[in-house]
Amino acid sequence: MPEGSASLNQLAVGDRVVYPNQGVCRVTAIDTKEVAGQKLIFVTMRREEDNALLMVPQQKVVAIGVRRVASPDDVKNLFAFLRSDGDKADLDWKQRARTNQERMTQGGILGLAEVVKDLQVLSELRPLPTKERELYDNARHLLVSEVATALGTAEVNAEDAIDLVLFPPGRERPKRTAAEFAKGDEDDLGLDGDLLGLDGDLDLPSDEEPQSESDEESSSEEEGEESSEEKGDEESSAPKKRGRPPKAKPAEAEGAEPAAPKKRGRPPKPKPEAPPEGAEPAAPKKRGRPPKPKPPEVEGAAPAAPKKRGRPPKAKPADSED
Repeated sequence: MPEGSASLNQLAVGDRVVYPNQGVCRVTAIDTKEVAGQKLIFVTMRREEDNALLMVPQQKVVAIGVRRVASPDDVKNLFAFLRSDGDKADLDWKQRARTNQERMTQGGILGLAEVVKDLQVLSELRPLPTKERELYDNARHLLVSEVATALGTAEVNAEDAIDLVLFPPGRERPKRTAAEFAKGDEDDLGLDGDLLGLDGDLDLPSDEEPQSESDEESSSEEEGEESSEEKGDEESSAPKKRGRPPKAKPAEAEGAEPAAPKKRGRPPKPKPEAPPEGAEPAAPKKRGRPPKPKPPEVEGAAPAAPKKRGRPPKAKPADSED
């Protein structure tokens, strides 16, 4: 049960409590609200670090792990625990993650100290993974803020006191060896020997294997074919060239002039013959459609009216006589 859980049912406005994974909070209100047709008593808390509001039903205050701030006597026990040589950190990361999560929520201030101490010992052997590094930073920050609140001092002084206990000058904390750490990991993961089994004997096919009767018959036939093909291979030992063979050049006769190179493209159009002397030059052809012939005009007739384009006007209705 969390520290001070017996007195949590008697919280009053102004009390200082610790919310798991959130830090030190101050109770600002205790009022009744109706939710889904039920009247519940809510405890409203404000986090002192950034003034964030937290609302928790009074029935779940103990189950969540809310507790009162540690007393100065609890801080003395905390420093004594940090000075002592604790147990070796558990190398099974799954079990270690579950244990640290329970310590953060239900372990109180000593639970925070255990998380900080165990991860600190583990970090002396190798760098912590990203998630465990974040858990270590969060637990250390919560521990420093609660110690500063319990002693009524600044967080800088509380952090210096914790560092002095974790890293005492002139004293080295016993470290675990890398061989022990690697052995523990292999036992936890259930790996016997090499993961890929490369240390054992591999069943590889031998270079010389007995041939079956069918293989012997085929090999004798192949030997006969090879003997007949050896001669042809010697003649064709020169490397083959890929592509089409070059065209044979025509033989040139002695004293003959070399043939003119062929010109590519369409031949030019023949020019029209010039007209004989004294003849008139032909008129240039006109492009386009020929003009339409005009109708013959009758003598004495009036010229035809030009045609009007467009729709004819609508006929007006006849006026009815009254």
